[in-house]
Amino acid sequence: MKKSLIVVLLICLAPIAANSQALIALLVGDKIKSDQLKLGFFLGEQSSFITGANTIAFKPNLSFTIGAYLDVKIGGNDKWILQNYLIFKAPKGASGLDVSKESLSDNPLLNDNMEMIKRTITYGQLTPVMRFCFTPMWSVGFGPYVGLKLLVNDHYSAEKNGGDLTYKLKTSKNFVPIDFGTALDIQCRLLKGAGLQLNLRYEQGVVNIYKSRLDKKGYNMAFHFGVGIPMKSKTNASKI
Repeated sequence: MKKSLIVVLLICLAPIAANSQALIALLVGDKIKSDQLKLGFFLGEQSSFITGANTIAFKPNLSFTIGAYLDVKIGGNDKWILQNYLIFKAPKGASGLDVSKESLSDNPLLNDNMEMIKRTITYGQLTPVMRFCFTPMWSVGFGPYVGLKLLVNDHYSAEKNGGDLTYKLKTSKNFVPIDFGTALDIQCRLLKGAGLQLNLRYEQGVVNIYKSRLDKKGYNMAFHFGVGIPMKSKTNASKI
């Protein structure tokens, strides 16, 4: 069942990825001529948490990410690369939150009858990573990230009389508009550095995501696994 669901999701995401590549080509066009610049798009799976949150079942909030990246070689060599990620959809948050301590609702029906909350926070995110390449295939990167809040929903759930009871509540007004943090990234480029990029990235927020009036503290944390697909530049295409 899980494998079938993954296949369906990938099929659904494929047209989005193709449109992203077309959009990048449309915006940049003939400017992709130099080996110093490389463009691409990526899809990823993200496991998110909120550090400092009260949970009754500590488990990740699993979600998909989609975006584009621009590689800029530094100093004309292959050792240092500034890799800029523009993430159109960067979902974060946490699952298994304790309703009695983490509820942002003043509705007693929710607070008294629900057991857990899944909090989903969607950002548009920019992550510039300075990358050092040990070999053409392997590199490590470090840098900041900044996220613009787009949407926040709390999904309440409980098991009642052998069935599942759920309710979705919009809670965007309780969160600050900007998230900021750091990112540590390990990358493997296939085909001796010319093929797909496989990334494993850890992100830790340093900004309290809740507005000060709530007297609450929580920080985004995420583990990201992504696949980057490079676009062929005119320079590279002429060599084929």
